[in-house]
Amino acid sequence: MKHGISQRKLGRMPAHRIALLRNLVSALLHHETIKTTLPKAKEAARMAEKIITLGKKGTNPAKSKAEAYLMPPHNSPTPSSSSLASSSTSLDPEEFIAPKTLLPKLFNELSSRYNSRSGGYTRIHKFGRRQGDNAPNAIVTLVDGPRDLKFELLARTVGKESLDLLQQKGSLEEISEDWDGLREKTKQKVEKVLKFKTDDEKNQFKQKAREFADYLQAEEAAYGGIKSPNVGVDTPKYRKPGMNTPKSGKLLRAGERLSGVSTHTTGLGLARGALARTPRGKQLIDKTPRFWGQARLPEGVAAQVV
Repeated sequence: MKHGISQRKLGRMPAHRIALLRNLVSALLHHETIKTTLPKAKEAARMAEKIITLGKKGTNPAKSKAEAYLMPPHNSPTPSSSSLASSSTSLDPEEFIAPKTLLPKLFNELSSRYNSRSGGYTRIHKFGRRQGDNAPNAIVTLVDGPRDLKFELLARTVGKESLDLLQQKGSLEEISEDWDGLREKTKQKVEKVLKFKTDDEKNQFKQKAREFADYLQAEEAAYGGIKSPNVGVDTPKYRKPGMNTPKSGKLLRAGERLSGVSTHTTGLGLARGALARTPRGKQLIDKTPRFWGQARLPEGVAAQVV
């Protein structure tokens, strides 16, 4: 019979594994976002869900269980006012002092934040691979918090897709509550992220989307276009220009990805070359880095501009 398969072993002995998960969960509740490997992230998110559920209960047994699990130790003495006054060194107001306990945040702030949620307090984002052993990295965040990564990334996606309305209507209108002009997949993500948000947080989301849309429009004008040297046809365009080439514009580098441009122009996409997966319905992908305005032009016009 298969016993003891309730969680991943993580290549550690039981005592080491328990201490590792306690440390990860405590760091996640404190900083609200941590970066670790994918197997550790899945186990830490699972345990963090249980600890937050204890915080929502608010009973004395739940407080005892949370206090016994969370780190750092909660029985460490705090300095009194008399000892601080007698000490010769004064505390720097800018110095970061770690809290002695996470119970007030767990049973007050987090319990009120997730009061209307029945679960799903964490979110895992895959983040490439670790250098050395090529282990998959992941970022674990607490949802609906000030450091929610998906809230920021989705706001940029909405700002980029709202610029498509600019070419159709000629003016960037106020983003409506129905999120007109966005893709259906983006609409579903927006509804999921803003489901438990307040009106102020929804307005903040719209403000972030408009700021990123303005940034995409101003980026090309700020750099003055892309600097392309007047050399032969066989010479790579990303080569550093010489004395006879114009000095205005952004220097084009191999594999560079500009804001709002597809990931096919990254270094990995260029390295794959002909082996890269071609999107459905397209036979050839132009992997030349462009600004947002140049990337939205027709293929023939975009090739002439670059």
